[in-house]
Amino acid sequence: MMINDQKRYRLTAAVFVAFALFVYCSWTIIQPLNSAPDEYMHYQISQFIYQKGALPFGGDPEIINPIWGTSYGFTPILAYIIGAAFMKITSIFTINESALLMSARLVSILCNTGTVIMCFKIAGKLLTGMYRWMFVIFVALLPQFIFIGSYVNSDVLAIFATSLIIYSWIYGLTSNWSRPSCILLAFGISLCALSYYNAYGFILCSMILFLADRMFSYKAITKTDRTSPASGRQQFLQQTGRQAGLIIALVFILAGWWFIRNAIIYDGDFLGLHTSDYYAQINALEEFKPSHANSGYNNHWTIFYMLFNTKWLVGSVISMIGCFGYMEMYLKPVVYVIYTAIWGVSLVGLFFWILSRFGKRTVKLDWKNNLLPVTMLLTIPIPFILSVIYSYYSDIQPQGRYLLPMLLPMMYLITKGLQLVIEKLFAKTWVRRTIQILLCLWCAAAAGYCYFYILIPRYVP
Repeated sequence: MMINDQKRYRLTAAVFVAFALFVYCSWTIIQPLNSAPDEYMHYQISQFIYQKGALPFGGDPEIINPIWGTSYGFTPILAYIIGAAFMKITSIFTINESALLMSARLVSILCNTGTVIMCFKIAGKLLTGMYRWMFVIFVALLPQFIFIGSYVNSDVLAIFATSLIIYSWIYGLTSNWSRPSCILLAFGISLCALSYYNAYGFILCSMILFLADRMFSYKAITKTDRTSPASGRQQFLQQTGRQAGLIIALVFILAGWWFIRNAIIYDGDFLGLHTSDYYAQINALEEFKPSHANSGYNNHWTIFYMLFNTKWLVGSVISMIGCFGYMEMYLKPVVYVIYTAIWGVSLVGLFFWILSRFGKRTVKLDWKNNLLPVTMLLTIPIPFILSVIYSYYSDIQPQGRYLLPMLLPMMYLITKGLQLVIEKLFAKTWVRRTIQILLCLWCAAAAGYCYFYILIPRYVP
Protein backbone atom coordinates (compact mmCIF):
# COMPACT_ATOMS: atom_id res chain seq x y z
CA MET A 1 0.00 0.00 0.00
CA MET A 2 1.10 3.59 -0.60
CA ILE A 3 1.59 5.86 2.40
CA ASN A 4 -1.72 7.66 1.79
CA ASP A 5 -3.50 4.34 1.45
CA GLN A 6 -1.99 3.18 4.74
CA LYS A 7 -3.18 6.31 6.53
CA ARG A 8 -6.65 5.95 5.04
CA TYR A 9 -6.77 2.28 6.02
CA ARG A 10 -5.74 3.07 9.59
CA LEU A 11 -8.24 5.91 9.87
CA THR A 12 -11.17 3.87 8.55
CA ALA A 13 -10.08 0.94 10.70
CA ALA A 14 -10.11 3.18 13.79
CA VAL A 15 -13.61 4.39 12.90
CA PHE A 16 -14.83 0.82 12.47
CA VAL A 17 -13.28 -0.27 15.77
CA ALA A 18 -15.10 2.59 17.51
CA PHE A 19 -18.33 1.50 15.79
CA ALA A 20 -17.76 -2.12 16.85
CA LEU A 21 -17.16 -1.01 20.43
CA PHE A 22 -20.46 0.89 20.34
CA VAL A 23 -22.27 -2.19 19.00
CA TYR A 24 -20.82 -4.46 21.69
CA CYS A 25 -21.72 -1.99 24.45
CA SER A 26 -25.25 -1.66 23.09
CA TRP A 27 -25.81 -5.40 23.20
CA THR A 28 -24.35 -5.60 26.69
CA ILE A 29 -26.39 -2.84 28.28
CA ILE A 30 -29.86 -4.11 27.38
CA GLN A 31 -29.40 -7.70 28.60
CA PRO A 32 -30.23 -8.50 32.25
CA LEU A 33 -28.06 -10.77 34.37
CA ASN A 34 -28.17 -14.46 33.44
CA SER A 35 -29.72 -13.88 30.03
CA ALA A 36 -26.94 -15.96 28.44
CA PRO A 37 -25.61 -19.50 29.02
CA ASP A 38 -24.40 -19.92 32.61
CA GLU A 39 -23.67 -16.22 33.06
CA TYR A 40 -24.74 -16.34 36.69
CA MET A 41 -22.21 -19.10 37.37
CA HIS A 42 -19.48 -17.14 35.57
CA TYR A 43 -20.37 -13.95 37.39
CA GLN A 44 -20.29 -15.73 40.74
CA ILE A 45 -16.53 -16.18 40.40
CA SER A 46 -15.97 -12.46 39.80
CA GLN A 47 -18.26 -11.65 42.71
CA PHE A 48 -16.37 -14.02 45.01
CA ILE A 49 -12.99 -12.49 44.11
CA TYR A 50 -14.41 -8.97 44.39
CA GLN A 51 -15.92 -9.61 47.81
CA LYS A 52 -13.28 -11.89 49.34
CA GLY A 53 -10.16 -10.54 47.68
CA ALA A 54 -8.97 -14.11 47.08
CA LEU A 55 -9.24 -16.83 44.44
CA PRO A 56 -11.95 -19.41 45.14
CA PHE A 57 -11.58 -23.12 45.74
CA GLY A 58 -13.69 -24.73 43.02
CA GLY A 59 -15.71 -26.69 45.55
CA ASP A 60 -16.50 -23.72 47.79
CA PRO A 61 -20.21 -23.94 48.80
CA GLU A 62 -20.64 -20.23 47.96
CA ILE A 63 -20.05 -20.84 44.25
CA ILE A 64 -21.25 -24.45 43.83
CA ASN A 65 -24.31 -24.52 41.60
CA PRO A 66 -27.16 -26.49 43.25
CA ILE A 67 -28.27 -27.98 39.93
CA TRP A 68 -24.95 -28.96 38.36
CA GLY A 69 -23.12 -29.52 41.65
CA THR A 70 -19.89 -27.86 40.50
CA SER A 71 -18.56 -24.40 39.65
CA TYR A 72 -16.48 -22.51 37.13
CA GLY A 73 -13.88 -22.09 39.86
CA PHE A 74 -12.27 -25.29 38.59
CA THR A 75 -11.71 -23.81 35.12
CA PRO A 76 -9.21 -21.07 34.19
CA ILE A 77 -10.57 -17.85 35.71
CA LEU A 78 -8.40 -15.05 34.32
CA ALA A 79 -11.40 -13.33 32.71
CA TYR A 80 -13.21 -13.36 36.05
CA ILE A 81 -10.14 -12.05 37.90
CA ILE A 82 -9.95 -9.08 35.52
CA GLY A 83 -13.71 -8.62 35.88
CA ALA A 84 -13.36 -8.53 39.66
CA ALA A 85 -10.64 -5.89 39.32
CA PHE A 86 -12.99 -3.74 37.21
CA MET A 87 -15.72 -4.26 39.80
CA LYS A 88 -13.33 -3.09 42.53
CA ILE A 89 -12.54 0.06 40.57
CA THR A 90 -16.25 0.71 39.97
CA SER A 91 -17.03 0.24 43.67
CA ILE A 92 -14.95 3.33 44.41
CA PHE A 93 -17.72 5.35 42.79
CA THR A 94 -20.80 3.17 43.22
CA ILE A 95 -21.86 -0.26 44.46
CA ASN A 96 -24.95 -0.36 42.29
CA GLU A 97 -25.49 -3.98 41.20
CA SER A 98 -26.07 -3.07 37.56
CA ALA A 99 -22.89 -1.02 37.47
CA LEU A 100 -20.89 -3.88 38.99
CA LEU A 101 -22.33 -6.33 36.47
CA MET A 102 -21.43 -4.01 33.60
CA SER A 103 -17.91 -3.78 35.02
CA ALA A 104 -17.53 -7.55 34.93
CA ARG A 105 -18.97 -7.65 31.40
CA LEU A 106 -16.47 -4.99 30.33
CA VAL A 107 -13.87 -7.75 30.02
CA SER A 108 -15.90 -9.37 27.24
CA ILE A 109 -16.47 -6.05 25.49
CA LEU A 110 -12.76 -5.24 25.52
CA CYS A 111 -11.80 -8.73 24.35
CA ASN A 112 -14.21 -8.47 21.42
CA THR A 113 -12.87 -5.03 20.53
CA GLY A 114 -9.28 -6.22 20.88
CA THR A 115 -10.05 -9.12 18.56
CA VAL A 116 -11.36 -6.69 15.93
CA ILE A 117 -8.16 -4.64 16.21
CA MET A 118 -6.06 -7.76 15.75
CA CYS A 119 -8.21 -8.78 12.78
CA PHE A 120 -7.25 -5.52 11.06
CA LYS A 121 -3.58 -6.22 11.75
CA ILE A 122 -3.88 -9.79 10.47
CA ALA A 123 -5.83 -8.68 7.39
CA GLY A 124 -3.22 -6.03 6.64
CA LYS A 125 -0.59 -8.77 6.44
CA LEU A 126 -2.51 -11.52 4.65
CA LEU A 127 -5.14 -9.85 2.47
CA THR A 128 -5.48 -6.97 0.06
CA GLY A 129 -8.09 -4.44 -0.94
CA MET A 130 -11.70 -5.00 0.04
CA TYR A 131 -10.96 -8.56 1.12
CA ARG A 132 -9.34 -7.17 4.26
CA TRP A 133 -12.65 -5.58 5.17
CA MET A 134 -14.57 -8.72 4.35
CA PHE A 135 -12.47 -10.73 6.78
CA VAL A 136 -12.79 -8.17 9.58
CA ILE A 137 -16.53 -7.74 9.11
CA PHE A 138 -17.13 -11.49 8.85
CA VAL A 139 -15.62 -11.77 12.34
CA ALA A 140 -16.70 -8.53 14.00
CA LEU A 141 -20.38 -8.64 12.99
CA LEU A 142 -21.09 -12.35 13.25
CA PRO A 143 -24.16 -12.36 15.54
CA GLN A 144 -22.82 -15.07 17.86
CA PHE A 145 -19.47 -13.30 18.20
CA ILE A 146 -21.27 -10.09 19.20
CA PHE A 147 -23.41 -12.06 21.64
CA ILE A 148 -20.56 -13.71 23.52
CA GLY A 149 -19.02 -10.26 23.93
CA SER A 150 -22.10 -9.07 25.79
CA TYR A 151 -22.00 -11.21 28.95
CA VAL A 152 -19.54 -12.64 31.46
CA ASN A 153 -17.66 -15.64 30.05
CA SER A 154 -14.21 -16.96 29.17
CA ASP A 155 -14.96 -17.86 25.54
CA VAL A 156 -14.34 -14.33 24.32
CA LEU A 157 -10.94 -14.17 26.05
CA ALA A 158 -10.03 -17.38 24.22
CA ILE A 159 -10.90 -15.83 20.86
CA PHE A 160 -8.85 -12.73 21.65
CA ALA A 161 -5.94 -15.00 22.59
CA THR A 162 -6.21 -16.79 19.23
CA SER A 163 -6.00 -13.45 17.43
CA LEU A 164 -2.75 -12.63 19.25
CA ILE A 165 -1.37 -16.08 18.47
CA ILE A 166 -2.19 -15.87 14.76
CA TYR A 167 -0.58 -12.44 14.47
CA SER A 168 2.48 -13.70 16.36
CA TRP A 169 2.74 -16.54 13.82
CA ILE A 170 2.82 -14.03 10.98
CA TYR A 171 5.28 -11.82 12.86
CA GLY A 172 7.51 -14.73 13.77
CA LEU A 173 7.62 -16.24 10.27
CA THR A 174 8.51 -12.89 8.70
CA SER A 175 11.07 -11.83 11.31
CA ASN A 176 12.88 -15.12 11.87
CA TRP A 177 11.24 -15.26 15.29
CA SER A 178 12.55 -11.99 16.64
CA ARG A 179 12.35 -11.38 20.37
CA PRO A 180 9.15 -9.27 20.13
CA SER A 181 7.43 -12.00 18.10
CA CYS A 182 8.42 -14.64 20.66
CA ILE A 183 7.15 -12.46 23.50
CA LEU A 184 3.85 -11.89 21.68
CA LEU A 185 3.46 -15.62 21.03
CA ALA A 186 4.17 -16.42 24.68
CA PHE A 187 1.64 -13.81 25.81
CA GLY A 188 -1.01 -15.18 23.43
CA ILE A 189 -0.38 -18.77 24.53
CA SER A 190 -0.58 -17.71 28.20
CA LEU A 191 -3.92 -15.96 27.67
CA CYS A 192 -5.14 -19.00 25.75
CA ALA A 193 -4.10 -21.36 28.56
CA LEU A 194 -5.93 -19.20 31.10
CA SER A 195 -9.10 -18.82 29.05
CA TYR A 196 -10.93 -21.87 27.73
CA TYR A 197 -9.95 -25.48 27.07
CA ASN A 198 -11.54 -25.59 23.61
CA ALA A 199 -8.93 -23.09 22.38
CA TYR A 200 -5.97 -25.23 23.47
CA GLY A 201 -5.54 -26.47 19.90
CA PHE A 202 -3.82 -23.15 19.19
CA ILE A 203 -1.16 -24.00 21.77
CA LEU A 204 -0.49 -27.30 20.03
CA CYS A 205 -0.49 -25.67 16.59
CA SER A 206 1.91 -22.98 17.82
CA MET A 207 4.37 -25.70 18.75
CA ILE A 208 3.90 -27.40 15.38
CA LEU A 209 4.35 -24.19 13.38
CA PHE A 210 7.42 -23.03 15.33
CA LEU A 211 9.16 -26.40 15.15
CA ALA A 212 8.29 -26.90 11.47
CA ASP A 213 9.58 -23.45 10.58
CA ARG A 214 12.82 -24.03 12.48
CA MET A 215 13.23 -27.43 10.83
CA PHE A 216 12.79 -26.02 7.33
CA SER A 217 15.15 -23.16 8.15
CA TYR A 218 17.74 -25.60 9.45
CA LYS A 219 17.57 -27.57 6.22
CA ALA A 220 17.94 -24.36 4.22
CA ILE A 221 21.07 -23.43 6.19
CA THR A 222 22.72 -26.79 5.57
CA LYS A 223 22.16 -26.34 1.83
CA THR A 224 23.30 -22.72 1.51
CA ASP A 225 26.14 -22.48 4.05
CA ARG A 226 28.92 -24.29 2.18
CA THR A 227 31.87 -22.52 3.84
CA SER A 228 31.38 -23.55 7.45
CA PRO A 229 28.22 -25.65 7.67
CA ALA A 230 28.97 -26.94 11.15
CA SER A 231 29.31 -23.46 12.68
CA GLY A 232 26.23 -22.24 10.81
CA ARG A 233 24.12 -25.10 12.13
CA GLN A 234 25.43 -24.63 15.64
CA GLN A 235 24.61 -20.91 15.63
CA PHE A 236 21.15 -21.65 14.29
CA LEU A 237 20.46 -24.28 16.93
CA GLN A 238 21.64 -21.95 19.68
CA GLN A 239 19.39 -19.19 18.36
CA THR A 240 16.44 -21.58 18.15
CA GLY A 241 17.12 -22.77 21.70
CA ARG A 242 17.08 -19.18 22.97
CA GLN A 243 13.83 -18.46 21.12
CA ALA A 244 12.10 -21.59 22.40
CA GLY A 245 13.48 -21.02 25.89
CA LEU A 246 12.14 -17.45 25.95
CA ILE A 247 8.66 -18.60 24.91
CA ILE A 248 8.57 -21.47 27.40
CA ALA A 249 9.89 -19.36 30.27
CA LEU A 250 7.35 -16.58 29.69
CA VAL A 251 4.45 -19.02 29.39
CA PHE A 252 5.54 -20.71 32.62
CA ILE A 253 5.73 -17.35 34.43
CA LEU A 254 2.46 -15.96 33.03
CA ALA A 255 0.28 -19.08 33.03
CA GLY A 256 2.05 -21.81 34.95
CA TRP A 257 0.95 -20.52 38.34
CA TRP A 258 -2.66 -21.54 37.67
CA PHE A 259 -1.86 -25.16 36.91
CA ILE A 260 0.61 -25.41 39.78
CA ARG A 261 -2.10 -24.05 42.09
CA ASN A 262 -4.57 -26.62 40.77
CA ALA A 263 -2.10 -29.46 41.23
CA ILE A 264 -1.54 -28.40 44.85
CA ILE A 265 -5.16 -27.87 45.95
CA TYR A 266 -6.73 -30.61 43.81
CA ASP A 267 -4.26 -33.41 44.62
CA GLY A 268 -2.40 -33.38 41.32
CA ASP A 269 -5.39 -32.61 39.08
CA PHE A 270 -3.69 -29.66 37.35
CA LEU A 271 -6.59 -29.08 34.94
CA GLY A 272 -9.24 -29.41 37.65
CA LEU A 273 -11.51 -31.46 35.39
CA HIS A 274 -11.58 -34.68 37.41
CA THR A 275 -12.13 -32.78 40.66
CA SER A 276 -14.98 -30.85 39.05
CA ASP A 277 -16.62 -34.13 38.00
CA TYR A 278 -16.15 -35.47 41.52
CA TYR A 279 -18.01 -32.53 43.06
CA ALA A 280 -20.70 -32.74 40.39
CA GLN A 281 -21.23 -36.42 41.16
CA ILE A 282 -21.70 -35.61 44.85
CA ASN A 283 -23.70 -32.37 44.69
CA ALA A 284 -25.65 -32.29 41.41
CA LEU A 285 -29.29 -33.17 41.06
CA GLU A 286 -29.66 -36.83 40.25
CA GLU A 287 -30.39 -36.37 36.57
CA PHE A 288 -27.40 -34.04 36.14
CA LYS A 289 -24.75 -36.16 37.84
CA PRO A 290 -21.92 -37.16 35.46
CA SER A 291 -22.90 -40.82 35.84
CA HIS A 292 -26.43 -40.01 34.67
CA ALA A 293 -25.66 -37.18 32.25
CA ASN A 294 -27.46 -36.95 28.92
CA SER A 295 -24.45 -37.89 26.83
CA GLY A 296 -24.17 -39.83 23.62
CA TYR A 297 -22.22 -42.52 25.44
CA ASN A 298 -24.79 -42.90 28.23
CA ASN A 299 -27.56 -43.06 25.62
CA HIS A 300 -25.66 -45.87 23.83
CA TRP A 301 -25.48 -43.89 20.59
CA THR A 302 -22.72 -43.97 18.03
CA ILE A 303 -20.97 -40.67 17.36
CA PHE A 304 -22.44 -40.69 13.85
CA TYR A 305 -25.94 -41.08 15.27
CA MET A 306 -25.42 -38.21 17.71
CA LEU A 307 -24.09 -35.89 15.00
CA PHE A 308 -26.82 -36.43 12.44
CA ASN A 309 -29.87 -38.12 13.97
CA THR A 310 -30.11 -35.78 16.96
CA LYS A 311 -29.42 -32.66 14.86
CA TRP A 312 -26.27 -32.04 16.89
CA LEU A 313 -24.33 -30.90 13.84
CA VAL A 314 -27.08 -28.60 12.60
CA GLY A 315 -27.59 -27.16 16.07
CA SER A 316 -23.88 -26.44 16.47
CA VAL A 317 -23.62 -24.71 13.09
CA ILE A 318 -26.66 -22.48 13.46
CA SER A 319 -25.76 -21.54 17.03
CA MET A 320 -22.29 -20.62 15.80
CA ILE A 321 -23.99 -18.15 13.47
CA GLY A 322 -26.35 -16.85 16.14
CA CYS A 323 -28.54 -18.20 18.92
CA PHE A 324 -29.19 -16.10 22.01
CA GLY A 325 -30.47 -16.42 25.54
CA TYR A 326 -30.28 -19.97 26.84
CA MET A 327 -30.22 -21.37 23.30
CA GLU A 328 -33.88 -20.53 22.77
CA MET A 329 -33.73 -17.24 20.81
CA TYR A 330 -33.22 -18.29 17.20
CA LEU A 331 -32.89 -16.12 14.12
CA LYS A 332 -35.12 -16.39 11.09
CA PRO A 333 -34.25 -19.45 8.97
CA VAL A 334 -33.31 -17.22 6.01
CA VAL A 335 -30.39 -15.81 8.02
CA TYR A 336 -28.94 -19.26 8.59
CA VAL A 337 -29.57 -20.23 4.96
CA ILE A 338 -27.76 -17.19 3.55
CA TYR A 339 -24.82 -17.54 5.94
CA THR A 340 -24.36 -21.23 5.17
CA ALA A 341 -24.74 -20.54 1.44
CA ILE A 342 -21.96 -17.95 1.60
CA TRP A 343 -19.77 -20.38 3.51
CA GLY A 344 -20.62 -23.16 1.06
CA VAL A 345 -19.61 -21.06 -1.96
CA SER A 346 -16.36 -20.17 -0.22
CA LEU A 347 -15.59 -23.88 0.26
CA VAL A 348 -15.62 -24.35 -3.49
CA GLY A 349 -13.21 -21.48 -3.94
CA LEU A 350 -11.12 -22.69 -1.03
CA PHE A 351 -10.81 -26.11 -2.64
CA PHE A 352 -9.36 -24.58 -5.80
CA TRP A 353 -7.19 -22.20 -3.74
CA ILE A 354 -5.65 -25.17 -1.96
CA LEU A 355 -5.07 -26.91 -5.29
CA SER A 356 -3.36 -23.78 -6.61
CA ARG A 357 -0.95 -23.79 -3.67
CA PHE A 358 -0.23 -27.50 -3.46
CA GLY A 359 -1.21 -28.97 -6.78
CA LYS A 360 2.14 -28.31 -8.46
CA ARG A 361 4.40 -29.69 -5.78
CA THR A 362 5.15 -26.25 -4.39
CA VAL A 363 5.27 -27.32 -0.74
CA LYS A 364 9.01 -27.87 -0.63
CA LEU A 365 9.81 -24.87 -2.79
CA ASP A 366 7.53 -22.38 -1.04
CA TRP A 367 7.21 -23.74 2.48
CA LYS A 368 7.11 -20.36 4.25
CA ASN A 369 3.98 -19.31 2.37
CA ASN A 370 2.37 -22.71 2.86
CA LEU A 371 3.15 -23.26 6.54
CA LEU A 372 0.85 -20.54 7.83
CA PRO A 373 -2.33 -21.51 5.91
CA VAL A 374 -1.76 -25.19 6.69
CA THR A 375 -1.47 -24.41 10.39
CA MET A 376 -4.57 -22.22 10.30
CA LEU A 377 -6.42 -25.01 8.54
CA LEU A 378 -5.30 -27.42 11.25
CA THR A 379 -6.77 -25.23 14.01
CA ILE A 380 -10.30 -25.53 12.61
CA PRO A 381 -11.20 -29.18 13.32
CA ILE A 382 -9.69 -29.22 16.83
CA PRO A 383 -12.48 -27.22 18.61
CA PHE A 384 -15.02 -29.28 16.68
CA ILE A 385 -13.44 -32.56 17.81
CA LEU A 386 -13.26 -31.36 21.43
CA SER A 387 -16.92 -30.31 21.32
CA VAL A 388 -17.92 -33.69 19.91
CA ILE A 389 -15.95 -35.50 22.62
CA TYR A 390 -17.58 -33.42 25.35
CA SER A 391 -21.09 -34.04 24.03
CA TYR A 392 -20.48 -37.74 23.51
CA TYR A 393 -18.85 -38.53 26.85
CA SER A 394 -20.05 -35.78 29.22
CA ASP A 395 -23.17 -33.85 28.22
CA ILE A 396 -24.84 -33.24 24.88
CA GLN A 397 -24.24 -29.55 24.22
CA PRO A 398 -24.57 -28.59 20.52
CA GLN A 399 -23.51 -25.02 21.23
CA GLY A 400 -21.73 -22.97 18.62
CA ARG A 401 -19.77 -21.05 21.25
CA TYR A 402 -17.68 -24.18 21.77
CA LEU A 403 -16.64 -23.95 18.11
CA LEU A 404 -15.80 -20.23 18.12
CA PRO A 405 -12.07 -20.67 18.83
CA MET A 406 -11.86 -21.62 15.12
CA LEU A 407 -13.52 -18.31 14.15
CA LEU A 408 -10.53 -16.32 12.88
CA PRO A 409 -8.80 -19.02 10.82
CA MET A 410 -12.18 -20.14 9.51
CA MET A 411 -13.15 -16.62 8.40
CA TYR A 412 -9.73 -16.06 6.86
CA LEU A 413 -10.03 -19.22 4.78
CA ILE A 414 -13.63 -18.38 3.88
CA THR A 415 -12.47 -14.96 2.69
CA LYS A 416 -9.74 -16.54 0.56
CA GLY A 417 -12.27 -18.96 -0.89
CA LEU A 418 -14.68 -16.18 -1.77
CA GLN A 419 -11.84 -14.15 -3.25
CA LEU A 420 -10.99 -16.91 -5.70
CA VAL A 421 -14.64 -17.46 -6.65
CA ILE A 422 -15.28 -13.75 -7.22
CA GLU A 423 -12.11 -13.21 -9.24
CA LYS A 424 -12.61 -16.33 -11.33
CA LEU A 425 -16.24 -15.62 -12.20
CA PHE A 426 -16.20 -11.84 -12.60
CA ALA A 427 -13.63 -9.94 -14.64
CA LYS A 428 -14.97 -6.40 -14.16
CA THR A 429 -13.73 -4.54 -11.13
CA TRP A 430 -17.05 -2.83 -10.41
CA VAL A 431 -18.86 -6.19 -10.31
CA ARG A 432 -16.31 -7.59 -7.88
CA ARG A 433 -16.53 -4.50 -5.68
CA THR A 434 -20.33 -4.63 -5.71
CA ILE A 435 -20.32 -8.26 -4.53
CA GLN A 436 -17.76 -7.47 -1.83
CA ILE A 437 -19.82 -4.56 -0.55
CA LEU A 438 -23.04 -6.59 -0.62
CA LEU A 439 -21.42 -9.34 1.47
CA CYS A 440 -20.28 -6.79 4.04
CA LEU A 441 -23.69 -5.11 4.08
CA TRP A 442 -25.32 -8.49 4.60
CA CYS A 443 -23.28 -9.06 7.75
CA ALA A 444 -24.20 -5.60 9.04
CA ALA A 445 -27.89 -6.16 8.22
CA ALA A 446 -27.90 -9.53 10.00
CA ALA A 447 -26.35 -8.01 13.12
CA GLY A 448 -28.81 -5.11 13.01
CA TYR A 449 -31.75 -7.48 12.62
CA CYS A 450 -30.62 -9.47 15.67
CA TYR A 451 -30.36 -6.35 17.81
CA PHE A 452 -33.49 -4.48 16.76
CA TYR A 453 -35.86 -7.37 16.07
CA ILE A 454 -34.74 -10.02 18.57
CA LEU A 455 -32.91 -8.53 21.55
CA ILE A 456 -34.76 -5.23 21.98
CA PRO A 457 -38.28 -6.75 21.79
CA ARG A 458 -37.17 -9.37 24.34
CA TYR A 459 -35.49 -7.12 26.90
CA VAL A 460 -36.70 -3.56 26.41
CA PRO A 461 -40.24 -2.83 27.71
